[in-house]
Amino acid sequence: MPEKTEWREPPFAHGVVRFDRSWCLDEVERGVCERGLTALAFEDAAMFADHGRVVAMCTDMRVRDLNVLWSARMDTVPTDGLLKAMRLAGCQRVEMRLNPDEAVEGLFWARRYGFDVRIRNLDGASYAAERITYGVAEREAIAGRLPGLHAAQFDLAVAYYRAGRLHDVMLPLGKAMTLRFPMNELCLNLLACLSAAKHYPDQAAGLLDQAGYGCPHPVVFRNRELLKAWLAGGGDLKGVRLCLEPEHSAFS
Repeated sequence: MPEKTEWREPPFAHGVVRFDRSWCLDEVERGVCERGLTALAFEDAAMFADHGRVVAMCTDMRVRDLNVLWSARMDTVPTDGLLKAMRLAGCQRVEMRLNPDEAVEGLFWARRYGFDVRIRNLDGASYAAERITYGVAEREAIAGRLPGLHAAQFDLAVAYYRAGRLHDVMLPLGKAMTLRFPMNELCLNLLACLSAAKHYPDQAAGLLDQAGYGCPHPVVFRNRELLKAWLAGGGDLKGVRLCLEPEHSAFS
């Protein structure tokens, strides 16, 4: 598949896959296994124009148990079947360039499966709502629609946290971890956020230390800095609440 595969180094390692009109996953699988990658970016929109071949590739990813999150660029209108296959294979973000009429259809299907969506006009100009957000009810519906998908469960856990429904976070988060959500540092980070919200800063610090092993997501470093600033400002002594930042996307 890859004409050129770039392996980005710390602080956040993920692969960038270039398309050479072959859908063979051998090199991608080798790079993921050798480098322990948890995220890939498929950069060429031309790859996703042949929907049948992409669906077959997604099936192959699942057969190989290629447990990574990935993003894709698209400039053709996606279908229900295509986006469902991509989501089940680990696709988390779609970046689409479509005309206004096509954008309505593409956005409808992307929202159905809970993608992190970036959508622009053909000339690259932003639409009014370039980045799409989801409410709790939508995330619950998506998790019900895709019950065996770790990312849908994790997204729901983050949605509960952001809505202040702290007592609901652990059930979908536990499911995501049981289903092998590939970015363990994001799970630990969310647990740290939950600990901080419940006024256990020492526990939050320990979880962030665990999340910081290897090449973690940038949110881990941001939350470490928030924790340091909170301690330096005497937040623990003044009774000021420690507010940490959750993150659901591998690509933010």
